[in-house]
Amino acid sequence: MISREEFDKKNEVPFPAGKIVTLEGRMLDCYPLPQEDVNVVDDEMKLDTTGTYLAVGRRPKPEPPKPEEVEAKKELFVDNAFYLLAHKERIMSDSRMFLCPVAVQSGLAYTGTSGFTRPTLGVYLEWWSAVPNAMQVDKEGHKLLVYRLAGSPLSGSNRCAAIRDDGKREIVTLIPFGGHFGPFTLINCRYNEAKYMYQAYTLQNVLDILSAEDEGNTDFALKVELEFMTHEADLANTKLAQQVAECRQWQQKCYDTIGKYNEKRICDFYAEYERAIAVVDAETDKVRQLRRYLKAQLKSGSLSGKAYQQKLTPLNKHIKELELEVASFRFGRKVREAFPDEELITFDMIQSYVLNKRREQADKDDKE
Repeated sequence: MISREEFDKKNEVPFPAGKIVTLEGRMLDCYPLPQEDVNVVDDEMKLDTTGTYLAVGRRPKPEPPKPEEVEAKKELFVDNAFYLLAHKERIMSDSRMFLCPVAVQSGLAYTGTSGFTRPTLGVYLEWWSAVPNAMQVDKEGHKLLVYRLAGSPLSGSNRCAAIRDDGKREIVTLIPFGGHFGPFTLINCRYNEAKYMYQAYTLQNVLDILSAEDEGNTDFALKVELEFMTHEADLANTKLAQQVAECRQWQQKCYDTIGKYNEKRICDFYAEYERAIAVVDAETDKVRQLRRYLKAQLKSGSLSGKAYQQKLTPLNKHIKELELEVASFRFGRKVREAFPDEELITFDMIQSYVLNKRREQADKDDKE
């Protein structure tokens, strides 16, 4: 699954010359069209100006019948949708397959077909993986792939077309609709220039190449199942990440509330900890100096090895005791003694609260 923020970040970097970069980061070599054939048409979403889709209080007029050739190309895609999904890796490795045009026209109320122009096989394969319900399983256990989007971007009402793994067509409702048509248009527009600049196979070319490479194999159920399982796993990981992030937000709010309620005690506790650290540092420095002095006496012969150890042992013991005292702050004993009524307060929470408060004060002082 991909968020709008992640998508925008990926789109910040333009494609290298003569290449496209998939959402997964795969870089594909492209084959330029003759310069005279290049005429890039903008496909950003915008309000319809024809009056066909920007209609208040009435439904848009039905589209005129499509030429038989276009309808045949659409049916070829729909009929082979699961076969193409099973060959996702192969298609995603060849720019001419990735950029193969798909003769399916989606559209929305108010904005019409803008953002949906000339979708490609690669766009569909990336979109199916990128959103929750473009790939789904119905109540009967049949797998579905959504292939056409239609609805209102304002109300969210929609009636989208899907193909089942048994060949049956269905009308499905995608919720939330914006979470499905939005990513489609973003992915589609990502490759807009490439569609006009580089060579692409026809869908029949793609099917012929894949069929030849299959070497007679006609059972792709396992590959389709794997793609659906991968999609479900990605969905679960995305939901888990969202829940973890939400949990951390609530945890931080809880810590902030506890911190404000116990602010003086927390600040006093951390000040005591810093004093203990200062004592350890000062005493450690003294011990180092004494060690150097004792070593010099040992080397000069004025101090025997036994006497050296007798003097050094209590010094090391003293440092260990001081270090244990500091550790008692960090590892709980002192925290429990200071806050017996607050089970959620930990040393890390105390330190984070105090240091954040200091940073906020420093930023405020800098502005003043």
